[in-house]
Amino acid sequence: MILGMSLGTFTLIHVLISLVAIASGIVVVYGFLTKQRFERFTAVFLVMTGLTSLTGFLFPFTSATPAIKLGIISLGVLAIAVVTRYL
Repeated sequence: MILGMSLGTFTLIHVLISLVAIASGIVVVYGFLTKQRFERFTAVFLVMTGLTSLTGFLFPFTSATPAIKLGIISLGVLAIAVVTRYL
């Protein structure tokens, strides 16, 4: 059980969050290519990408895996992106 959910349910939610992040990221990249700003999609991308990393830390693990290391790096890069974008 993770946050009161079965592992399967939690995994499904984690994957859905990831898919929303990917889809919004595609829209943001399209905006870069066409010199348009999609403020809401950018915010959704940053939030969902952060949630993907955070929910990844909740999966059961016994040692530091490459996924955990990548999640730590991802959160660091996201923090920098949020600071430079919004502050």
